[in-house]
Amino acid sequence: MTENCNTIVRFLGCDYELFAKEADGAKICARHEELFLQGQREGFTPLLICVSDTLSEAIELACEDAEVPPTPEGAADLRRDILQKAAAVDVDNFLSARLAEYMEMHEDDEVYGTFQPCEPRACLLTIMVENDIDEIILAKIPTTNPWELAAWVPMGGFNDCPSPAEQVAVFRRWHEQYGAIPDLVSGDVWELELRGKPPVDDEASAERLAKKHFAFCYDIVMQAASGWDNIRGLASQLKGATTWYFWWD
Repeated sequence: MTENCNTIVRFLGCDYELFAKEADGAKICARHEELFLQGQREGFTPLLICVSDTLSEAIELACEDAEVPPTPEGAADLRRDILQKAAAVDVDNFLSARLAEYMEMHEDDEVYGTFQPCEPRACLLTIMVENDIDEIILAKIPTTNPWELAAWVPMGGFNDCPSPAEQVAVFRRWHEQYGAIPDLVSGDVWELELRGKPPVDDEASAERLAKKHFAFCYDIVMQAASGWDNIRGLASQLKGATTWYFWWD
């Protein structure tokens, strides 16, 4: 186990399993699914945590800013502060303000684009497509409120990435609206899975959802591949999708 992994494990202070240099993404996802069902019975939510120096440093910086030690006790204090701040976030105003800012920044560009034919997303891209991670923690986070996972692993607040409190607030809203549950986090990625509710299945709904995703995560539009770097390109991938991907540069 690397020191970065040790830092994260000590901070969490909960049960976990560790995948070291595991190239079989399907195996990791299958174990996550087993723990999700177990957690429904036993009162925890599993989270895949991709170990990196970026993530361990983010945790250490969050602790420094909150003036708490990077220990389970310090993490509990930090988590309470994040959840308290999240309760004060007006999600509609937060997303609409960010969307208005981004649209104004690109008022001379073709931000909307056109819909593209594609298969709906149905897997965790970080594990099933981009899996080059040496260590992945599968943590049993002791909460049945999945939106709180953003308070358990506090990444964010850099560049255009929302703060952990803003992430908690948005994840809670999307859990209520879409059944979205955070499955995976890294130093610059969150991936969510839709559970219990059907995905959006028409272009108008997908476009409305894409605007929310764009407001939350600018880079998934503006740093996407050519032809997909617009709202309807993103909406094409969200139509029928059961997994959502967010990445910040």
